[in-house]
This record gives sequence, structure tokens and C-alpha cells, in this order.
Amino acid sequence: MDDAAIAAKRPLTRASALLGAAGLSAALVACLKPAPTESGPLMVTPASASVLVGDTVKLSVAPVALGDASGSGADPAVRWSSSNTSVATVTPAGLVTAVAPGVATITATSNGRSGAATITVVPRPPPGTVEDLTVDAVTDSSVSLAFTEVSDGSGRPAAYDVRFAATPISWGRATIVSQGTCAVPLKGTAVGAMRRCTVLGLAAGTDYSFQLVAFRGALNVNAVFGDLSNIARGTTAPSTAPVASLAVAPESLTVVVGRTQQLVATLKDAKGNVLRGRQVTWTSSAPTVASVTSTGLVTAVALGTATITASSEGKTGAAAINVVASPPPVTYYRTNFNDGTPGPLSVYAYGGGSCVKSTDYTDPGSAYAMKCTIPAGTGAAALEAWFGQGPLANLPKDPTLDQDLFEEVRLVLAPLAAAAIGGTSCTAQNRNSQFKVHKSLYGQVGANTNGWIISAIVPCGDGNIGLFAEAERWNLVKGDSAWPNTYPSLHEGSVYDVVYRYHRYTAQGCGTVAVWVNGTKIYDSACWPDMGATYGSTQGLVFWDGATYLQSGLGPLTVYTLFAQATNYPIVPATASP
Repeated sequence: MDDAAIAAKRPLTRASALLGAAGLSAALVACLKPAPTESGPLMVTPASASVLVGDTVKLSVAPVALGDASGSGADPAVRWSSSNTSVATVTPAGLVTAVAPGVATITATSNGRSGAATITVVPRPPPGTVEDLTVDAVTDSSVSLAFTEVSDGSGRPAAYDVRFAATPISWGRATIVSQGTCAVPLKGTAVGAMRRCTVLGLAAGTDYSFQLVAFRGALNVNAVFGDLSNIARGTTAPSTAPVASLAVAPESLTVVVGRTQQLVATLKDAKGNVLRGRQVTWTSSAPTVASVTSTGLVTAVALGTATITASSEGKTGAAAINVVASPPPVTYYRTNFNDGTPGPLSVYAYGGGSCVKSTDYTDPGSAYAMKCTIPAGTGAAALEAWFGQGPLANLPKDPTLDQDLFEEVRLVLAPLAAAAIGGTSCTAQNRNSQFKVHKSLYGQVGANTNGWIISAIVPCGDGNIGLFAEAERWNLVKGDSAWPNTYPSLHEGSVYDVVYRYHRYTAQGCGTVAVWVNGTKIYDSACWPDMGATYGSTQGLVFWDGATYLQSGLGPLTVYTLFAQATNYPIVPATASP
């Protein structure tokens, strides 16, 4: 066989083909050349998307762009990245998660080529607002509520914070529902569904108000709230349980001849539930000494003692009344400044604040005043008086537990007090300005959960309400008790007569505080466990008084304290100090 025949039978190799390219057709040579690598960007889909915070979107690369130059047929790996991970993150599989409002570019890279998608992250709207909250049914200890469920802002059913209070209701002071199917947090079921739930543990025969707010997230962690719902009212049915106990408060008191004192009878059933609407009969063992009306109002008639008895359904309770000619001479703190200060008094100041004796303002009870001034800016000057088991050991009677303790303060705001914070209405000028002109604390020294700020104004923080009283229990109680007729004028130069009543109840482990301003009661608290508590303080029960404070002041603040006293006998509000 010749060489040509052998060559014809031998398999054609790529090398021999190339070597013989000159003798082959142009079409055959073209078929034997490697396929060119594709060029241009990758096609990412979707090319752009708008995503709510917390939601996700899946990106992908168009299959036509995934050809492999090797001709193996296997798709090359795609690498994903985000231009701003604080706005949006992306997984190796192309799943994008919206983190915070903004814009991020998500890039896909593969085989030397890339493509991108623009992700716009938008804020999630707030949860919806319930507007049809109603009372559906009542018993003597429960109320059933009904409302239409709303969205949490992302199309999912919201959760709810439900609260109640004896009418009227103030959201910050209302009780969070903890018993029954309305217990907080109340989880939603379906947007638009009619929801019914029950609040348990209520007192019989009581008018209650209810309110709720929708939220998403976790309470006290990352909850986002909508607006408060409408207020629903309902009255629980009267209890049919018999009276098991009757207590009269106070159990004993001293009343000056000619004055009156209100007694209160508390009726309970065998389970300890308070009963209302029952007939109570009041009688006096000595009507010529102390008489009593059918509502429990005692009038001191003549010197002596009497026992006032309340009875209902066979149960009785009593109070011992001691009628005297004048109040008992027990005063723990008195600053009349006529001949110095007979009570323990010191001044603590910072930020340029100071307190000095002054005759700028006087009244029948005070020949001098204590003038405390804070310059513009931030600072304080506190009138300090400490009352406790240690400091009061040598006085006639300590202000210990289970009795009323009263404080009276007469103070005057100097001219330009309102100007010190840019006025009583909120403006751009006074966004952070505020002042406090008196503070009274009953309990542990330095505690921030058992005191009372009796006089403050924060136009941009609390609204245009003028002066107000606020519980210094910031983590537990919200809301202000406005002083009467202090907006828009603070009545600079006029005397404010402020009276507080504190009481610590040993058996119940709680205490109360009430406040009067110029004879009008503006606050009477529930019995709080920390009020009057010592928390192990070596000074025992402490009554701390005083404090003038200015924050972000635009001008100086001056406050005059004409008179202050703390006693264990009743103080008649809005009367001249003796």
C-alpha cells in the first residue's frame, strides 16, 4: 500500500488537521476554531425593586448569560455583593434582605462579567389604628371587648397593648391587662377580622374605660406602635356576694374643733374583692363631741373623744376621733425665716445656682423668703431637709409608717420666669428648655422611683399646659397633672400654696401621694410599692424636700420659697401659713 493510501486510512488528528489547514476548505477550518467567549454585562433580574424594611427579594441571573467558554456545559459560579450592607444584604444565593431605608446596588459577578440591580429600601408604615373598640358584654368582675383587627404595617395582623382604668382613663397611668384573653401582649389573628376578648379581675359596679394600641415587634424591646384607639366605656355589674369585712379609714385621727374630716368605708367579699353600691350606716358614740353624716363626714363639735362606727350587712368598722382645740404641736420642718431656720435646712447648688435670704416677697406667715436663682443655661439650687428615723430621733414623733404625713410649700415665681425657657408655648427657640421649681421625695435618699416633682414646665416635652405635677417614677408612670389656670400665664409674683399628703401602709407594702394646688386636688395616686420605701437605707424613712432646676435656660430663673413645713396633722389647702 502506498503512502497516500495509508494516509487515507489513518484517523485525522487535530494537529494533522491544523498542519493541513492550507489544503482544507475555509468552512472546515472555521468549524475547527474555538468558540469565542461571550462579552457584555450579566442580566440580573429584577433590575430594580422597592422593598419594605425587613422584607426580602430573590435576584437571579438570566440563563442565556451563563454559557461556559470551555464548552463543558456547566454553569459558572455567581458571586453576589452589596454596595451598602447597612441598607441591604445579599446571600450567596442572591436573596436580598432590606435592612434600613436607603438605596443599595446588588452586583452579580461571574466568569469575568458582572451585572447589577438597584434595591430601594423604604420604611415600613406604622401599624393601623383601631377605631371601633366597644364593650361587648359585662359581668360583676369582667368586661368583654370587641374590635376590628388591623395590619402591623406590613400586611400581617398586628399585636395589641390593652389597658384599662376606672373612668376617666389616662394611657400612661392606666393598668396593663394581665388577666383574661385580652392579656398583653394580645396577638392578632387576621387583618379585618372582628376580635373579641375578655378583661378579668375587675371590681363590681365600677365604670371602666378601655383603650388599646396596635404594634409590631416585641414590647419593651423593638416594638413599633400605631396611634391609640378610641376609648370604650362599660360598667361592671353589681356584685351579689355578701359583705365579709368592713374597714374604716383612717382608723384614728385628730380633728380641730369646728373642722371636718371625711371617713371612708371599704367593703370586701370573702375573696377580698371590693364591693360597691351597698348601704352603709354611720353612727357616733358621742354626737356632742363628733357628729357624722350618712356619707361618713365627721364634724368636730367639742373637745373630747368619740368612736365613729360604719356598719353594713352585719359587718362593722370603726375610727377613733380625738377632738382638740388646735393642731398638735408636731412640726418636723419649718422655714418661716423670721428668726432663722429652726428645722434642719441646707443648700446644695451647682451650675451657678444659689439660695439666699430675701425680703423681696413675704406673706403673713413669712417675714423672709428663700431666694433661689439659677443663671441661664443648666443648673440647680436645692433647699434640702432630711427627715428619717435617724435625723428625727430626738423630735416628739417621727413620720414613720401607717399615718398621714403632710407637707405644705408656699412659693412665688419671680418676674421673667416664663422668659427663662422662651415662654409657655413650644417654639423653635425653646425645644430643650424646662424648669422645675420644687421637688418632694418620700422614701429612700436619691431614689428616682419614689419621689415627686411638684412643679415643672416643659413646653416642648409636655405640650402647652403650663405648670404641672408629675410622678417621679419615670419607668412606671407617664402623664402630667396640670395645675389649674397656669397656661398661658404662669402668674409670676403670685403665691402658689401646694400641699402633699403621703401615707405608707405597712400591711399592704405600698404608699400613696396626693397633691393640692391652691385648694384644688390635682392628683391622688394608687398605692405604689416604692412610695415611702427605704430599700435598706440606713436613714430609714426619708422625706427629702426642695430643688429648683433649670435646663437649657434662655435667661435666669428665680423662685422664692415663702414657707415650707412637714407635719403629721392635716393641713387645710390654700390657707395662710401660721
